[in-house]
Amino acid sequence: MGNVRVRFAPSPTGYLHVGGARTALFNWLFARHHKGAFILRIEDTDRTRSTEEAIDQIKESLRWLGLDWDEYYRQTDRIDRHRGVAQFLLEKGVAYESEGAIWFRVPRSGSTVVEDLILGRVEFSNSEFKDFVILRSDGTPTYNFACVVDDHDMGMTHVIRGDEHMNNTPKQLWIYGALGWEPPAFAHIPLILGPDRTKLSKRHGAVSVLEYRRRGFLPEALVNFLARLGWSHGDQEIFSREELIRYFDLDGVGTSAAVFDEAKLLWLNHEWLKRTDLDKLADLLAEYIVQEGIATREEVEALGRSRLRRAAGLLRERNKTLVDMARAARFLFPRPLPLPPEAGEILRPELAAPLERIAAALEALDDFSPETVERAIREVLAELGLPLKAVAQAVRVVVTGRTVSPGLFDVISLAGKENVVRRLRTASRELQDRVK
Repeated sequence: MGNVRVRFAPSPTGYLHVGGARTALFNWLFARHHKGAFILRIEDTDRTRSTEEAIDQIKESLRWLGLDWDEYYRQTDRIDRHRGVAQFLLEKGVAYESEGAIWFRVPRSGSTVVEDLILGRVEFSNSEFKDFVILRSDGTPTYNFACVVDDHDMGMTHVIRGDEHMNNTPKQLWIYGALGWEPPAFAHIPLILGPDRTKLSKRHGAVSVLEYRRRGFLPEALVNFLARLGWSHGDQEIFSREELIRYFDLDGVGTSAAVFDEAKLLWLNHEWLKRTDLDKLADLLAEYIVQEGIATREEVEALGRSRLRRAAGLLRERNKTLVDMARAARFLFPRPLPLPPEAGEILRPELAAPLERIAAALEALDDFSPETVERAIREVLAELGLPLKAVAQAVRVVVTGRTVSPGLFDVISLAGKENVVRRLRTASRELQDRVK
């Protein structure tokens, strides 16, 4: 298929949500698969609702997802062209003026057929439609009209969009016909539904693309997730960007609605965290530690590159987002740790002496590797005649502020000698005070 040209044409009246992002992705993948062009066209003719902030947010969202565009247009830059074509239709007699606006005459009889590349043959009775405005009284074009003029002038070969636009297609085909222009091929993607099979909304998690970034999702995971909303390639679930480009085509897009499942998105994100290069992940972890207010940038830098990489490698095993990883990294910094509600039952008074003995043994170490830490703790427990399980959970809670963590000796080593010794001694003193 030569010279493929497709576009993503959002209205800048709000943030880019997951439905729009999926449409952009399907167009981008189709263009890249066929070595064609992907065009970003901002449809900003609704002057009362379009904002520059929304345009910037759309661009930033696409960049974060890695959806680069080959050409960029704003519809408002082309209004003179739209007015000229409307005037031509007026003079031709297929449009007429009323109350300052220009209206298109809809055929009164017969039917219009859309041969859709995904949904197949869809037939509309022309009697269901009424004449519609193509140029408002303020001289701005309406969606259906501007869309046709721009798609024609920009050489679009395919229009891939959500199936909520299917009812607009007959109107656009009539305009193409009236102008003697060849229409592009149309492909309408089925809706995305919430888990309860109702239209996707904020309560299902349909927030802005950049909100997913703030919540600690990787762009690779969100792209993978969006690609699988209505498209498949065998039973494969995890796709690299290169695989998506290689395999994506419209014949893999289903005809039924896709269901948005945030649990699956979390699973995919966890898989992508585990696949991410450790240096890159360490940089991201540092960014989210600062974002979440866990520590300052200076405190993160003071950890050193080696400890940050170790932390990223350990914390990605049990955490599904970068925000979760950042919050789990709180124990790395020399600040008081909030203890979980269960701490009262775990930290029993009889553990005061063992915690002090462990603190003293760890303080004496020159090498604070996981292996050396383990040896020192086991020696203390052997002297006290205690099994590891007698103190393990208490030490974990004191050192990390959590009841669940990566391997105990790994987190003790990672937390650093000063933090660990101070926390163990503080806990020991508090337990002694409780007895008194």
